[in-house]
Amino acid sequence: MKINSKRYLLLTLSLITLPIFISGCAEESGAEEVSSNTQLNVEEIVSNMQMEVDSLEDYSFTMYVNSTSRRQNPEVHEIIWKKSDLMKTTILSPDKDTEVIMISDGDFQWIYNSEPGTVFKTEIYDDFNDLKLFEPDVYAEFLNGIILNGKLPSLLGTENIDGKNAYVLELTPSEKNELFQWKSKIWVDGENWMLIRYELYDNEGNPYLEIEIRDVKLNAGIPDFEFEFKVPDGAQVKVLGPEDLKSEPKKMTFEEAKELIDFKILTPEYLPEGYEFDYSIISSSTDTPYSIFVHSGFSVFAGQHYEKITLVYTKGDNEIRIIESVSEKGLSEIQNFGSEGENIQVNNMNGTISPIFGGNMKALTWKNEELEVTIVSSLDKAELLNIAESFS
Repeated sequence: MKINSKRYLLLTLSLITLPIFISGCAEESGAEEVSSNTQLNVEEIVSNMQMEVDSLEDYSFTMYVNSTSRRQNPEVHEIIWKKSDLMKTTILSPDKDTEVIMISDGDFQWIYNSEPGTVFKTEIYDDFNDLKLFEPDVYAEFLNGIILNGKLPSLLGTENIDGKNAYVLELTPSEKNELFQWKSKIWVDGENWMLIRYELYDNEGNPYLEIEIRDVKLNAGIPDFEFEFKVPDGAQVKVLGPEDLKSEPKKMTFEEAKELIDFKILTPEYLPEGYEFDYSIISSSTDTPYSIFVHSGFSVFAGQHYEKITLVYTKGDNEIRIIESVSEKGLSEIQNFGSEGENIQVNNMNGTISPIFGGNMKALTWKNEELEVTIVSSLDKAELLNIAESFS
C-alpha cells in the first residue's frame, strides 16, 4: 500500500474524513436515464471544466459526502473560497454532532475540531506550497488532483438533474495501482461546467462513495471578513512551526525501531514467496502534532496515549503492512475505513477481516492481550490467515 503524496492525503482527509470516514446513503437526485444526444466531446467538456476553474475569483457550495458502507446521515461540507487562497470549510457530522472548521485567512491557517476542542494554527510562510496544513483551493485540487488525475474519461451521455442538463463522464484509472484502481463517474453542469455529483465504485461495480455538490455560487464577491477565525471558548490552541510541517515518519530498520518501542514486537514466521522486510515506522502520542495529523487521522486529537509500529514487507510494487499498537482506548486500525468486518478466529483469539479501499484490499485485525495487530494487504483471506497464524 503506497501513499506517496502528502497533499493527496491532506485533501482526502478534508473531504472524506473528519471524523475519519463518514457514512451514509446518498439522497436521490431524480436523474433521468442517460441520453446520448450530446453535442460536445469528452475533451471539450474536460477543457471547459478546467478553464472554468482558472477563471474563478471566488466560489461557495455545499457538499454532501456519503459512504454506502453504512446507513447514516451524510456529512455536510460548507465551503467558501476567494483568490488568493482565502478559504473556510465547515464540516458537520450530524450523527456525531461534531464540527470541524478549516480556515485560511491570508496570514494563518487554522483547523478546529469540536470533539476534543483542539485548534491547530500555522503561519503562512513564503514557501507556503510545502508548508501548509491543507490545500485552500478545495475545488481545484479535488478536480485536478483527485477526480481527473491519472484517469481516462469517456462520455456516457447526459442526464437531467434538478432541472440542469448534466454531462455524465466515466473515469477509468490509466495506470495499474493496487490501492486506487477504482472506476468513478462525474456529473458536470452543462452551463457553468462545475461538478454537481461524483460516484466512486468498488471493484464489483457497486457505489462506494457518493458526493453531491449543491447551492453553487460563482464570482459572487465574497467579503474578506467571511474568512476570519475566532478561537472558540475553552479550545486548546497548538501552534505549529516549519519543523512540525516538514515532519515525516522516519523509515528505519527493525533493530532501530525495536530500541524505540516499549512493547514486544511480533513478527510473522511465514510470508508469501518473494516478500521481504523493507522498513518500519514508529509513531506515538508524543509525536509532533502535525505528524499525528497527517499519518494517524483526527481521532488521536482526543489525547489518549498510544504507541504504534508499522512493519512493511514488499514484493515489487506490492506491500504487506503489519501494524502493531497499544493504546488506552484500543482503537482499531481498520476503523478508519468504515467497513463492517467478518468475525474470524486468529490463534484462538477473536478478530475481524474487512474489505477496505473499495474492496481492493483487506485488513485482518485481532487483539493479543493489550497489543492490537492489523495486517493490511491485497492478498486473499487464506494468505492473510497464514501470515497471522505464524506470528511469534
